[in-house]
Amino acid sequence: MRTAVEIKKLLLIEEFLKIQTEETISKIESILKEERIERLERELNKPFTEAELNKMIDKAENEANEGKLVSSKGLKKQIQSWK
Repeated sequence: MRTAVEIKKLLLIEEFLKIQTEETISKIESILKEERIERLERELNKPFTEAELNKMIDKAENEANEGKLVSSKGLKKQIQSWK
């Protein structure tokens, strides 16, 4: 059984697919961008718990031990290839 939010999403998608003007799509994009920024700001202003910080540290240490790091020189080289 679908929740009310899932049904609303599907109806919104159907309506979005019917849009014919770029102006309307731009307005929707703008609203979504503002919402995303507000959500990120709320999340960033929330302090991490000690458990969250420890989890992030553990993950970083595991990635370092597995060689999943990129040096600053390597990163600069990758960025240059994007151009």
